[in-house]
Amino acid sequence: MTKRKLSEVFKTVGLPAYTYVKPKHFGEVRADIETIGKHLLIEGPSGIGKTCVVYAVFKDLGWVEGKDFLYVSCRDEGASDVIMRNLESAIDGKVDIGVIVADDFHILDEGVRLEIGSRLKRLSDKVFSSSDICKFILIGIPASGTTILGNARDLGPRLGSYRFRNAEDSEISRLIDEGESAMNIILENREAVLSESNGNFWLAQYICSKICSTNDIHETLDDVSIIDFKLSDIRNRLMSELSNNYMGIATTFAKGKKWRPSGNKPYLEIIVAISKIPDLVIPFDNVLSVVRERRRPGLKAVKSRISEVIFDPQKDVDLRKHIAYEEDYFSLEDPLFRYFLTNLDESDLYRELGVSKDQISDDLGYTYEVGFSFAGEVRQVVEHVNRRLKEEDVITFYDFDQQAFLMAEDLELALPRVYGEACRYYVVFLDENYLSKVWTRFEKDIMTRTGRNKHIIPVILDKEVHGNVVGISSTIGMVDLSDSWQKRKSGGQIGELREAIESRLIQPLLEKISTKHQGV
Repeated sequence: MTKRKLSEVFKTVGLPAYTYVKPKHFGEVRADIETIGKHLLIEGPSGIGKTCVVYAVFKDLGWVEGKDFLYVSCRDEGASDVIMRNLESAIDGKVDIGVIVADDFHILDEGVRLEIGSRLKRLSDKVFSSSDICKFILIGIPASGTTILGNARDLGPRLGSYRFRNAEDSEISRLIDEGESAMNIILENREAVLSESNGNFWLAQYICSKICSTNDIHETLDDVSIIDFKLSDIRNRLMSELSNNYMGIATTFAKGKKWRPSGNKPYLEIIVAISKIPDLVIPFDNVLSVVRERRRPGLKAVKSRISEVIFDPQKDVDLRKHIAYEEDYFSLEDPLFRYFLTNLDESDLYRELGVSKDQISDDLGYTYEVGFSFAGEVRQVVEHVNRRLKEEDVITFYDFDQQAFLMAEDLELALPRVYGEACRYYVVFLDENYLSKVWTRFEKDIMTRTGRNKHIIPVILDKEVHGNVVGISSTIGMVDLSDSWQKRKSGGQIGELREAIESRLIQPLLEKISTKHQGV
């Protein structure tokens, strides 16, 4: 019997020699690759054979990399320049190589993808005047559930477009059949492998490899052997190994832009919610449905900044190999990262972040970290404070940010919960107009009659108001901005007021939010 190495049979890198299962689109993909002037777009989750099907066709055709085709990973620096340069050369009739494969095409900026699509159409039009046409094969993950090539429809019949799905159990089973035959083994609990693989070819290869290696099987056995294993043992081994690689990815995302051991943790809630949803492509609304209703506004508040957490060059953070966010959809790029999250114990994540489960429950007891109460005449000040706090990823309740929540609601019913219990702290801007407004009196009455304490932070803008607001004692620790406010009202520079706001209000408030306080 021919001996085969385990690494050759259950292969996790490159095209499997013995366990490759042709997808149902294989014949169509091959036909399109051989069609002059026709480009290909192959989309779908990681680990289901998108790149393998292209290389399998090349193998059938006897094509050689560097001679018959050029492979470009869009994760590499300068990848878009390489693609554009080859496109322009091809449009000009200068064809150095017949096929360009652009893998991980979704990584490119949307504007670059659109421009590539536009130029592909121009290139395809040359088929009527030349038989020497360069072909482009684009491979990627449609994070938003729509095509990664925005103008793909404009290419019409010039583009072969394929959306790969998770493999069926019968396809994964064929992979296992081929592997068992090559290794001269029988996996006793095949159903467990099928369930654990969840339709992912790559993960099935990885799990089968682990089963063999943990049973000290590294090459074809002389005699057929039934391999017994406990799925829990394999999963524990995998999670122990994967934690070294992926816990840092999870914690980096969980910390967000500004991590505070105490206070709201919206990105932590998002990654925990994603771990509970088994899909590879997850709409943001599905994440919201997993968290408590009172926590949803906080997650919506950071929605626009999620991409900055995933990719932040200033902090040398790039999680795009593992997770992407585009057009309200999360996409898990790495099947092992998906597996890791699915089997991750929340308490392990909390421990890695240096927080306890009880602390998490306490910190997430509020919808917002800071709410504002003010008269309209000082809105400019409040807008500045709100903007600065949001830059620090503080979750705020500011009326202009909450128009969708407040629209068509009976404010006398909606606002009592907001000003009674939804915010950890209330910053109350006390100017000469505060007591004369109906809504500020309404908000103040709610804040001061709930039985809570240490939750109101008075900001004094006009001295004469201090001590005259019923329910807000003059002995409460307050922020005095009256000197800078009066200068501003008298025509002074806005810069002086903002400096005072930054040093006397913003920075102390950030410190307070970051510290665990009792009695709140």
